[in-house]
Amino acid sequence: MIFMRKKNLCPNMGSFIAIAAMIFMVMTGLTEIACAQGTANETKSGKKAVHLSIEPTHPWRPPFHLDRVGCSHDILIVLNSPKPPDGKLQLVGFLKGKEVSRQNVLLSDSTPFRGRKTMETNADEVAIYLNSETAAPVELARQTLSLPLLEIDAIAQPEKIINPVDLGAILVPADWLLLATGQQSIIKMAMLNRLTETLPVRATAWYASAPEAKVSIPVLLNEGKKELAEVSLPKYTGTAEQDTLTIAVTNSTGKELWTKQIIVMVVPAKKEWLKFGAVKTKLRYDPPITNIVNGKNTPFSYANAWTADKNDYVIFLPNGSRWVFWRGSSYIPMWLSSYNTGLSYEWAERISPNTGFSDCPEPLMDKELRYGSVKIVESTASRVHVRWNYQSCDFNYKVNGDFAQEDYYFYPDGFGTRVLTLTSIPEAEYEVAEFILLASQAALPFDVMPGKPMDIISLNTGARAEISLPETDTSWTSIDDPAIYRMKLHKNEPMAAFSFNPLLKKKPYAFKPFYDKGLVVTPAYWGGHWPLSQGFKTGRAINESIWSGPSHNSLLTWAAKRPQPLHSTVLQTKDALGVLKTMRKETYVWLIGMTDINDQILRSTAWSFSQPALLELKGAKPDVEIYSWERRAFCLIATGNKINIMIKPDKWCVNPVFEIKNIPLKLVGVRLGSKALSTDEYAWDGKALWVRATMDQPEMLELNFSK
Repeated sequence: MIFMRKKNLCPNMGSFIAIAAMIFMVMTGLTEIACAQGTANETKSGKKAVHLSIEPTHPWRPPFHLDRVGCSHDILIVLNSPKPPDGKLQLVGFLKGKEVSRQNVLLSDSTPFRGRKTMETNADEVAIYLNSETAAPVELARQTLSLPLLEIDAIAQPEKIINPVDLGAILVPADWLLLATGQQSIIKMAMLNRLTETLPVRATAWYASAPEAKVSIPVLLNEGKKELAEVSLPKYTGTAEQDTLTIAVTNSTGKELWTKQIIVMVVPAKKEWLKFGAVKTKLRYDPPITNIVNGKNTPFSYANAWTADKNDYVIFLPNGSRWVFWRGSSYIPMWLSSYNTGLSYEWAERISPNTGFSDCPEPLMDKELRYGSVKIVESTASRVHVRWNYQSCDFNYKVNGDFAQEDYYFYPDGFGTRVLTLTSIPEAEYEVAEFILLASQAALPFDVMPGKPMDIISLNTGARAEISLPETDTSWTSIDDPAIYRMKLHKNEPMAAFSFNPLLKKKPYAFKPFYDKGLVVTPAYWGGHWPLSQGFKTGRAINESIWSGPSHNSLLTWAAKRPQPLHSTVLQTKDALGVLKTMRKETYVWLIGMTDINDQILRSTAWSFSQPALLELKGAKPDVEIYSWERRAFCLIATGNKINIMIKPDKWCVNPVFEIKNIPLKLVGVRLGSKALSTDEYAWDGKALWVRATMDQPEMLELNFSK
């Protein structure tokens, strides 16, 4: 029930209700709050007991883009009371005296008690009411609203989403349009009219390079009703590398009511890359690089950021996933999604000792690539192997002598291994694994990331849980180890990246969100100092650099809780500075991939990796090391022209790999059980054989070689 305003009541009834309201507020603890029925809304200190105000919705918080039209402002509720109210608060919206919305309000835990609600309906006035089960509702405060008379926004997207890497680009700004020659663009619009009862308008869009090819549609805007519209432009035929898309809204007389311009990054038609393989290239990035010098941004050209011998490296996988070593990320590799976000598994970061260093020594500080290098070791029909060498440096490029090598092996199924070999002083503490989401310029964390971006799956039991960010439920930490961790790169991306280490027996922890003006504005840690941007030290708050360069979101970390190393030794050797000293050399291995496969297939693949099948051999013998976790491969030495391998899975054997030495002949036939495999069911490069097969029972693999 809504308590009626005083002007609608007779004097006697009004006096009675005012007294009842005062008694109710004393009982509920709001002794300093007087209702709107005639008593001043003021505390003994002179402050308003209940204060309502309006402000634009925080730009880092939802809703975003078209969803923000009509929801662009928040109502702030402040109660200056010694204790919280005993009852339910509701914010009621009115339009021309008629109730149009009602929302429950949750308050903060300490005084002054604060609440915030987004106005999702058209209203010209709001009031806050206190309700209880034992008394009539009490109006605590009322506020006239002044909302924008016309709200409009538009977004543009290509008719078909193509991974930017496939177009030779990377991390295109989120507020730009990436368009391949010959593609159509689609403009989606949202409009809200508060000017008049009806407002006929016309929405028009055109490229600067073709002003004669304008596309226009009529839209009728009814007062207070949000209208959606869509404009499709013809196929793009321009030849410039950049263009401008203009979207305008005019009234019936042709007067411009609203306009927006979007930068268009134009690329040639989709390149023909390898279906499976590693490529050396130079990925395109158009905006200047943010560069802070003496507190001021002195940007410089991306094209001139590195010497000509520095390149980017992309591993193309048949399932559409892309693994990229980018100059702009200091060669720290990442998955790149079709929706313009990336995912890194981190690197070897020395936590301590770091005395005498400026900021955190880690490879992301190596903006000029003084210490990092990438090499394609092999790229064949059956295997891709790319190596990344690096040292951690501080803000001023000072290094500590430790060094790391990361080898990445991938097969045609899209699964790979991350092999980290770290050589460091024995007393050093290192972090070697973290989930880090990379986002493009103007991409806000809550806009690109799903609410529950992570899954954890127990290898042994198959039990699973979702991890929400900001972290509100830690029940996922009870999932049995070892576990598979899977991370979604974007709210619209169907594939997810995963990481699995069978020797990891400890749970990570989620990074805490950032706050601004008392509001949660990020799901976890956010930083604009990496990738690409220069001159920033590690930050602990949001800043405006998000609008001028890409950024990253650190989500989940194991910190110093490293997995057990696969190999570990202490030896006398030279460090990266050429100094002979005692060093510790350790190797860690993870199964990695980016895929849309279900839990069961992912779990069976991880099991096959961690619990390799037993082999019975004829025509071959085991090498010194029968199974390499680093390369996910069985290691054999041929002793004849025909090899029979009885594969006995430990539960599952998925897509096995065989490295075979001493084969001078050509592989002419592969048979699994009673079936002769076609050439798209296996791959052979003269050294390594990959077989597409999933086995849960013993199977005979027969290999025939001939001149």
